[in-house]
Amino acid sequence: MVLDRFSLEGKAAIVTGAGRGIGKGIALAFADAGADVVCVARTHSEIEATAAEIRGLGRKSLAISCDVGDEEQVETMVAKTIEEFGGIDVLVNNAGGGIYRSFLRLSLRAFESTLRTNLVSVFLCTRAVARHMVERKAGSIVNVSTRDAIIPCPGLSAYGAAKAGVNSLTRTLAWELAPYVRVNSIMPGGVLTEGSTAVLEPVKDRLVAGTPRGRMGKPEDIALAAIFLASSASEWVTGRMFEIDGGIEFVHLEPGDLAGPQ
Repeated sequence: MVLDRFSLEGKAAIVTGAGRGIGKGIALAFADAGADVVCVARTHSEIEATAAEIRGLGRKSLAISCDVGDEEQVETMVAKTIEEFGGIDVLVNNAGGGIYRSFLRLSLRAFESTLRTNLVSVFLCTRAVARHMVERKAGSIVNVSTRDAIIPCPGLSAYGAAKAGVNSLTRTLAWELAPYVRVNSIMPGGVLTEGSTAVLEPVKDRLVAGTPRGRMGKPEDIALAAIFLASSASEWVTGRMFEIDGGIEFVHLEPGDLAGPQ
């Protein structure tokens, strides 16, 4: 049946940044679709809570504390996943985050840290997992990018630049890892999560007014797109960026519009 193509039954997936927000939403949705899930983040208590929920759905889950910007920790995390699960079918590079600061007040340290969190982490995790996937001649990699990678977003210059790099990697690796491994990315619009609500609240009304669907995003909106890209339903899809954003085009924001330090 057609719906069977969207099943993740029998697949093992790694989801980074799975302790909360979009990452947690993807991890739980994957389990609901039949996958066993390795939850990765630095805060063990958060990913263990996600893993416990997944086990409650009747799936296997492992919580691995890992700084995905650290090469040695990433290699250890991937090796442990293969040892425990026997293989890796899906990788979701979701871990990330940005600092809200005007460009002229952005330090080199903050810029480099943002690149490591959002871009270097994708490089490290993808390289470690892709070697395994190419050897097995199968796999799907889903990168969580952002619309800030393709539109101006004052106050998020480092974050947007890092995610633009993720998009570039997505396109290139779709060719380099072909034909066995598919690589795609999702570019969410404004999604309300534990981490983003305080920042987005001051501009929520403006964002909703500029969105044809008339609401902010939810983690499950992104999770459903990730299920499609992880499943065999998308087996002819690679090297593509998907804007999951309620149809929003552009709402001009200044650094001072956003909550948090400037």
